[in-house]
Amino acid sequence: MAFRRNTLSLFRSLGCITIACLCFLLIQTPSGFGQVDEGSITGVVQDSTGAVVPNATVTLLNTDVGLSLVTTTNSSGIYTFTPVRIGHYSVSVSAAGFSTTTQQNLQVAVSQNLRVNVELKAGATTQTVEVTAAPPQLQTEDASVGQVVNGQSVNNLPLNGRNFTFLAQLSAGVNTPQADTRGNAANGAFSANGLRPAQNNYLLDGIDNNSDNVDFLNGTNFVVLPPPDAIAEFKVQTSDYSAELGRAAGAVLNATVKSGTNSIHGAVWEFFRNDVLDAADWFENNNGVKKGELRWNQFGASIGGPIIKNKIFYFGDYQGFRHVQGNTQSGVSVPTVLERNSGYSNLSELITANASSAPRTDALGRSIPVGTVLDPATTRPAPGGGWVRDPFGLSSCTGPTISLASCPQLNQIPGNRIDPNAVALLNLFPLPTSGGVTSNFADSPNLYQHNNQFDVRADFNPSEKDQVFARVSYWDNPQYIPGPFGGIADGGGFQEGDQTAKSFQGVSAYTHVFSPSTVNVARFGWSHLHTSRFGPEGSNYGIPKQFGIPDIPQTDNNGGLPAYSFGGLSTLGSNNFLPSDETTQATQVVDDFSKVYQAHSFKVGIEYQHVRFNTLQPAYSHGQWDYNGNFTDVPSNNSSTTGIAQFLLPPVAPTVPGGIVSGGSDQVQASNINKTYDERMYFAAYIQDDWKVNSKFTLNAGIRWDYFGPINETNGGQANFVWNNGPPNGTPTFIIPASGKDDRSLSSTANNPSLNGQGFLDLLAKDNITLLQTDRYGQGLLKPQYNNFSPRVGFAYQVDPKLVVRGGFGFFYNAFENQGYGPNIGENYPFVYNFNYVPKVPTNAAPGLSTVAPVSYGTPFSSCSGGTAGYGGTATLESGFSCIGFTPLNVNASNLGLQGLQFKFVTPRTLAANLSFQYAITRSLAAQIGYVLTDANNLQMNLGANNVTALLPHDASTNGVVGGGTTGTRPFPDFSGSSSGRMIGASIYNGLQTKLEEQLSNGLNFLFTYTFSKTFTDAGDLLNGGSAQNGRAVDIPAFGVRGDWGLASFNITNVFHFSGGYELPFGTGKRFMHDSGRLVNAVVGGWTTQWITTLQGGQPITLGCPTGTVAGSGCYDVIVKGQSAKLGLHTDSNGKQSWFGNPQAFQQPCQLGSDLSPIPDSPAGCIPLTGLGALGYRPTTTTGPGFHRLDFSTFKRIPINERFNMEFRAEFFNIFNHPNFNAPGFGGNGVVSISNSTNFNNSNFGEIGSTRDAPYDPRQIQFALKLYY
Repeated sequence: MAFRRNTLSLFRSLGCITIACLCFLLIQTPSGFGQVDEGSITGVVQDSTGAVVPNATVTLLNTDVGLSLVTTTNSSGIYTFTPVRIGHYSVSVSAAGFSTTTQQNLQVAVSQNLRVNVELKAGATTQTVEVTAAPPQLQTEDASVGQVVNGQSVNNLPLNGRNFTFLAQLSAGVNTPQADTRGNAANGAFSANGLRPAQNNYLLDGIDNNSDNVDFLNGTNFVVLPPPDAIAEFKVQTSDYSAELGRAAGAVLNATVKSGTNSIHGAVWEFFRNDVLDAADWFENNNGVKKGELRWNQFGASIGGPIIKNKIFYFGDYQGFRHVQGNTQSGVSVPTVLERNSGYSNLSELITANASSAPRTDALGRSIPVGTVLDPATTRPAPGGGWVRDPFGLSSCTGPTISLASCPQLNQIPGNRIDPNAVALLNLFPLPTSGGVTSNFADSPNLYQHNNQFDVRADFNPSEKDQVFARVSYWDNPQYIPGPFGGIADGGGFQEGDQTAKSFQGVSAYTHVFSPSTVNVARFGWSHLHTSRFGPEGSNYGIPKQFGIPDIPQTDNNGGLPAYSFGGLSTLGSNNFLPSDETTQATQVVDDFSKVYQAHSFKVGIEYQHVRFNTLQPAYSHGQWDYNGNFTDVPSNNSSTTGIAQFLLPPVAPTVPGGIVSGGSDQVQASNINKTYDERMYFAAYIQDDWKVNSKFTLNAGIRWDYFGPINETNGGQANFVWNNGPPNGTPTFIIPASGKDDRSLSSTANNPSLNGQGFLDLLAKDNITLLQTDRYGQGLLKPQYNNFSPRVGFAYQVDPKLVVRGGFGFFYNAFENQGYGPNIGENYPFVYNFNYVPKVPTNAAPGLSTVAPVSYGTPFSSCSGGTAGYGGTATLESGFSCIGFTPLNVNASNLGLQGLQFKFVTPRTLAANLSFQYAITRSLAAQIGYVLTDANNLQMNLGANNVTALLPHDASTNGVVGGGTTGTRPFPDFSGSSSGRMIGASIYNGLQTKLEEQLSNGLNFLFTYTFSKTFTDAGDLLNGGSAQNGRAVDIPAFGVRGDWGLASFNITNVFHFSGGYELPFGTGKRFMHDSGRLVNAVVGGWTTQWITTLQGGQPITLGCPTGTVAGSGCYDVIVKGQSAKLGLHTDSNGKQSWFGNPQAFQQPCQLGSDLSPIPDSPAGCIPLTGLGALGYRPTTTTGPGFHRLDFSTFKRIPINERFNMEFRAEFFNIFNHPNFNAPGFGGNGVVSISNSTNFNNSNFGEIGSTRDAPYDPRQIQFALKLYY
């Protein structure tokens, strides 16, 4: 951390110097240009002696469309054309006393500063010298770090799914995180230089192409995705790009759609594959599941050409995609055959399945096997303190030992105690496909996708000085992604269900050339993306009532069952956060002005964006009932194995003296259904100067200002919970606009006596939270930051014709990072709100308790009218939503979660720096090595807003009484689920990046990159459930967020990529068999191979503690000295694929007592540590499996005539069928994980439930036919 702070201090000083220098330059000279989707050509004109040639006439000709520009060299012999469209060019130079020299075969890439030096030879100007060899591939004009991928590579490299954005991952400094919980990794998302994937910036034709949906509901970071045949080229810039690029701090993926030329060109294609040629998924093979079906057809066409030669051009493309794919579901747990056949009265298999687990000891000292079902009706205080309950079948025991051998009726539940509605629901589960209690079901239901898309572009050149283009893109991508069960049982994750996604984008640009040295480019862009998703039974209403569950909302695609979550079984019913409906719309205006003055290329630009994003995503619109075994296991020592029993048992009156009512659901979660209509503004301005100091040295200096407006709900439907230092006097404050269209009524006992002190206003006052109803703070209910100035400086020095040294640093701001729907201040009471009703769990506070204690503390169930609550006021299946009021004035606010964003908002900022060396080995082969640093601060962290502030004993209550003198407890005991977005995170990346690149030479081209890097952070990826850093003890002063400083969850230390293509040297005109006849050449000629190889290490894993060591704070593992984790893939004792070979390498921390031993009631075998050490080691103490993959293709080009060529392709994805596994514990939202696979005290420890690229991980073979013309 000291290095990070010192680094920032140094660069802050340099930044101040840079700003001062830039201000001086701006006073002295005019300003200038932008080339986001364009490039520039510059160079020095010299004679044969090396002397510069001033006042030479330089003509630039675009050979694609026939446009030309003319300029003259300055006194230093330097000429510059900027900006110019990407494409093919020639440069001709003439001067008195010299022959005219023309450099052919030039290609300008997107955002490229191409250097073309010209040497003139003495002679008459009527004599012409043509140079056809391309200049060396050296980057001599700027310090940015990145990679250009040309159109040929985009079209030829093997791309599974024909998604060109995957090619960004071939760049140095870029890695591919394991499948994330939003599905973006499967669509090309990546991390660049240690920054979070959502910090990248996607541009298409110079216009914003980013999805601003709060959670990437459509599964992509972008709005539209043209097919590879429509992409002219793209560039990935990962660091130190110029001031004209902003909005984000990560990589910029800048792509350009093809335009028409003076010749008609196009292609027609069909890519197809099916399961006959493909390998089965590893888990299909391992679980005996039939290989999933696959039908894959991608077809389309493109065409471009002139309408009026040299004036008007067109380009268009269409692609259709029809896809049926078996989606492997493994690691799923369903009731066993014995349980089902017994009517769920015989649950003895729960004990036998957990025989290897250490038994639990209850408050009477009895040893109880894990999986034993205890009768909640026998819950009572123990004589020596604590609580106990007895097992079902205890009376059948023939001795003091509790076991199946000595107690034949153990885990036998009387039939009259079982809820018939629960039985009917459990029977919706399918039968198991294998033995065992957990991970006993696998299937491969079909995914369906039906995609249509097109792009149309027109270019108009009314004169040599004016250029106009416009493009329209459309993408319709509906799909059905099945869950593990389908139908009413469903069980799918958030990423599964029926989904529709429609994208529109319109772009136009006008370029006016005042003179060859003065150019203005104005752009306008409009993007619209609408995505909706609902469960497979979303339109099937009335299902809950069939199972005795009342009052579940059944409208607006909210059909289907509620969600039932069990300890030991997979979830049954509809998934949370569905239905989802999200719309994002962005309007953008950009103007860039450029001026070349002597050796300076000045650039100035402004940008405006208006972004709207509407979101409907109720967390628990069907409701969720959780049964984790809290009432059917040993009190305060739950093994989470008996949830099925708790689900079956409705609460009844206590059957023992001194007993209490105990049972029902652990918690009930519910939400109202309301949509937010959010918007925000973005403004930016920049100034950039590229100063060619001399023929060898170029200095890049610029400054950018960004303003990120706060998110505003257009109907006034938002509120901000400022958990500390709130206005106006520094106390916790709940700010709500005084005006707006949405209902802003607030519940209280005063206006609804039935709330009995549990109204919202009652609990605000009780927890000392100030209510502030005001419009004073305007949009966003916070104070935004206005001084987001980011200086950027770079240089490029050409030591000699073969060696270039580049370096630079700069600051980059980013506040557009997608963060999900929480904490989102539009998701606050009284507009959008979630209920979390938790029963009161017996504690040791009153060991002599003999009266009946209410199970539901502060919930509406105990006073529910109509008798729908369970016995003693418990929440049961039959309660449904009948006890929950959904109008604001009726809300029982106990345990309501409040959402807050940091009131004094600080924009996330990243410092980036690099130093690199590039050497031209030949004219086509160049090597590069560089060091890259990124240092990010003010990163948003989504944390709890109601945390303990001191280490508390593990058995302490975290909810103290406000004003009662209790220290360290949660400050807001009545709003336990509150969350906050805090700009307090940091990260640092240090990387050694190398590459070796061969431009096409003798039929060979390749790109080799290797990156060695480390990323440390205390702020995990906001949208990735696999992120490690989540704030163990964020509000304990000595720990805070820095206590979670460790390797980032997306850190991958070693990353190797090797891609390329080779034209086989056989056939007519080739090195071998060059004189072969037509028939022989038809067989051996025209073959090309392409490949992409990726080798990268594993990602870090964080192991939590099986048992909490302190109350209210998180806990991570401790590494045992002298023990090796023995990482590696193997089959464990359960017959499952596993990663950790030695669980003994990890242990549970606990608090050290005064006698230098663990404090009483600590977990057995724990390692006692003092103070904050009881929270465990830093996160990410170990790593998961690596990733190895080779994709390979071979083409055969068959000439038909001079105009038409047919191409046959065979592509092999993961040609060696190497399974790439996810890390243990990684899962959720359609990604399968094994329960307890990160619990080192459980027999499932280390077990893996899914592969990285499922369903695309096994070898797949694709054939294609393409007709080029």
